Amino acid sequence: MTRLMGKLLGMTGLLTVAAVDKATAQRASQALPQPFSRVRQLPRLLRIPQTNLVDALRTFSRQTGRSVGFAPKLVRNKLGTALDGRFDPDLGLARLLTGTGLTFRAIDGGYVLAAASADRPVPIVARALVAHNDTVDIVIVGTRLDRGEATEVKRRSLQSVSGLSDADIRKVADTSLADVLRRVPGVQSSVRAAGALITVRGLSQTEYRLNGRNLTSTLFRGFDIAALPSDIVSSIDVYKTPSASQIEGGIGGVVDFQTRRPFDAATPEATATVKGVYGDLDGRVRPYVSGHVSGRWTTSAGEIGLLIGASHQSQDVAGDIFRIDTNALRPIETGQIVDAPVDAIKRYLRGTKTLDAVYASAQWRPATTFEITGDVLYNRSTLDFTTTSLLASLVDGVASGPFDLHPDTMAVRSGRWTAVPLESSTTYGQGYFETRQYGLSGRYERGPLSLLVNVANTATRFRYRAPTATLGASAPQLDYGIDRDLPRFTVSGIDPTRTDTWRLAAYSEFDVGDNNRETNVRLDGVHAFDGTIKALKFGGRFARRNVDRNSGLTLADVSAGTVTMAGDNFTGTGLDRLFTSAYPQAQWIAPTRQALAVERLGTLRSVFGLQSGAPAFDPESGFRARETITNAYVEATFGMAAGGMPIDGNAGLRYAATHLSIGSPPMVSGAIPDFDRSYDHWLPSINLRAELDRRLYLRLAWSRQITRPSFTLLSPTVILDFVNAVGDAGNPRLDALRASQYDAALEWYSANGGNVYAAAFYKQVQGFIRTQAAAEQIDGRSFLISRPVNLDSGWIGGVELGFTQALRFMPGLLAGLGLQASYTRIGSFTQDNGAGFRVPLEQMSRHNHMVGVTYDRAGVSAGVTWIWRSRIVELSRGDALGRPLFRNPFGQLDATFAVPVTARISLTASALNVLQRRTQEYFQDRRFINQTFDESRRFFVGASVGLGKRR
Repeated sequence: MTRLMGKLLGMTGLLTVAAVDKATAQRASQALPQPFSRVRQLPRLLRIPQTNLVDALRTFSRQTGRSVGFAPKLVRNKLGTALDGRFDPDLGLARLLTGTGLTFRAIDGGYVLAAASADRPVPIVARALVAHNDTVDIVIVGTRLDRGEATEVKRRSLQSVSGLSDADIRKVADTSLADVLRRVPGVQSSVRAAGALITVRGLSQTEYRLNGRNLTSTLFRGFDIAALPSDIVSSIDVYKTPSASQIEGGIGGVVDFQTRRPFDAATPEATATVKGVYGDLDGRVRPYVSGHVSGRWTTSAGEIGLLIGASHQSQDVAGDIFRIDTNALRPIETGQIVDAPVDAIKRYLRGTKTLDAVYASAQWRPATTFEITGDVLYNRSTLDFTTTSLLASLVDGVASGPFDLHPDTMAVRSGRWTAVPLESSTTYGQGYFETRQYGLSGRYERGPLSLLVNVANTATRFRYRAPTATLGASAPQLDYGIDRDLPRFTVSGIDPTRTDTWRLAAYSEFDVGDNNRETNVRLDGVHAFDGTIKALKFGGRFARRNVDRNSGLTLADVSAGTVTMAGDNFTGTGLDRLFTSAYPQAQWIAPTRQALAVERLGTLRSVFGLQSGAPAFDPESGFRARETITNAYVEATFGMAAGGMPIDGNAGLRYAATHLSIGSPPMVSGAIPDFDRSYDHWLPSINLRAELDRRLYLRLAWSRQITRPSFTLLSPTVILDFVNAVGDAGNPRLDALRASQYDAALEWYSANGGNVYAAAFYKQVQGFIRTQAAAEQIDGRSFLISRPVNLDSGWIGGVELGFTQALRFMPGLLAGLGLQASYTRIGSFTQDNGAGFRVPLEQMSRHNHMVGVTYDRAGVSAGVTWIWRSRIVELSRGDALGRPLFRNPFGQLDATFAVPVTARISLTASALNVLQRRTQEYFQDRRFINQTFDESRRFFVGASVGLGKRR
């Protein structure tokens, strides 16, 4: 079974389950005493102290990259023999088992243990061997699955799963988990500046787990994994086909992140990494520090392990931006009608995002049948940034011309305006996203029965504040155009770098605070059998979640000349390089960041006649929600031989009941009546795997899955514009999205650890959410209210191809090379966006590919990765005319390199976004530019130190 089920079902041994006929069992029994395979193995450095055999075998598996399957009762209360030297894996395992009364059989990618006496009954592990099958499927009922390489995890799983091992994660230039996760086949990531949006096979409705436990955000179902540093994670699994035993919620998929635990290592270990991170747009160097310490001890009370780790990293949040909010038809002086930008904006984005994390784990194993694990995570993502903008309000100027139009259209490519109002503004944004998770699990094993109790408490908090000061002026003339795909404008008749050109015009301040608390308890069990049904899993879960949203907004503006700028250093000249050194008019006078510092905001508010304090939360824009989820499941793991072909898999049914109550925030109870509703779902699933040949597998899967709407969409609040009689609102009556999912995959595994696969997937989804405007009566007046509604049913499908191969068969130094490649093609139904445009699903790219080259030999580790996505649908309705917003095709090149200085110290260097590819977003087609964005390159240089570190 999968690694996630191993986490949930809590047993330290490995239980291999599959079907066997009598002849196969006899062949396996006869083969077991022969410990050595016929394939020549390269010697490996094995350093394994004398310890209990379970941990010795775990360490052996990590150091050799080979899995070891065994029945728990075979290794119970046995000690492994210490190893310290270079051995081929077969010889090393034979020496490790000296004196244990056990032997092994070599299989593709690993080994199976058995009792040495040939006349003893064949153990469960041997019975797991199916006709013509030289592999085993490992169902772990314990705290953790010994992973091996990612391809081996993929091979052993009964579900469709892709992932990254600890070694894979360290071979990419990374800052956050969002940077790492897009290396997984079938996963797409839109990463920009401070955040990320992840899709799995085209769907953004993805669920995240931390050590198998639900990982929630504040208002959203998913979690912004750009807030988590990658160095706290030891492995990542992406489940593309669900099983009934997994927590429901993601029609796209489930991503499970695993942190380190003390029993992962057989001996104490400590690591530390120190780097400097340079961002080329702002020219600053920021720190990157991480490390962990772990140990384990055998005491009279049993085995005890402790681990604590921490990470601190800062990264630049920087971009050079040109933006146009929308286009509109308008007459020019000649009487001609043109389709021209409403505004044009130059913008500098500069800031720092800091990720701080502390995590700890404690494990206690008083007996081999009982284990308790506790985990703690504290994570805080802090954002501190400034945006400095120069806005030209073209719609309020005079379109004097001349104009150059795109061929056979009215769309303006360049032109001249006169008497154009200008706004120079600075926003100083400060905020944080904070996560705390406490988890406690206990597992108990008695004979074929294993039980796991898991309790978790998660609290997340988001707070953001952004004051903005705006200056005003008027440009006698403005020339706009596009030069080599880069938009620009210049003003004439005034000098935008002179202070006396500008007057104080407006001030605004936005404040928002969100809180989320979730407590859940779950019980899982597994009972092992010897027949066609190999294991029966069962369990239940109860979760309660409380969400609160509060926000406030203050706005003030003045007529020309009525307010003067106050205080020293209120304004200044900004940066002098936007996009390129040749970009015209890259400087202008703007409010300074210091003018918007917290200690100066009181003075600024008083200038505009506002109250001295921060804006109060508006009770009409906030809400509170209470959600309770109760579910239960049963799942059978089975194995059989049909016509001599081994077939195994799992089938199960999950029941999920949801109750939602949403209404006013606590401070204004009753302002918005509470809305209550309940609904439930039956979610069946089946995963089949047929072994067509020793290394060739066919997988088939079918399931039903749901995704509940985010709390932002469920919000009962209505924001009204009384002047234009329009409004925006949430919809607490939204239903969950429901999907019927089909999946087929053909996978081939080479004898030396490679993998080639092809998968096809199809999802029929009901209840896609879309915004719809309708007339509503509020206090006797008609308003046009835009609400999210469940309207569309549709489909999404495609193919996924992947290839992974370590070139260990190459001579000499070339044996360290490895190749990776993947391609995903996604299609979906199209829908009318309400403005006459048919668009596919948001955040979907039709074509996605990744190519990587790695090197790992003699302590030298390196990797180069190229990731590319075709056009992305950012928003189905992007501008005032309802045109969809697209992002142009985009690729990113990353590289990393590490070389040992001593046996314990390595120097590292890496680069992120090496080519600094420019991205563009546009409405419907490239004639209607929305945004041009240059993001910073990042360069990392540092060192890593490991003490007692496993190899």
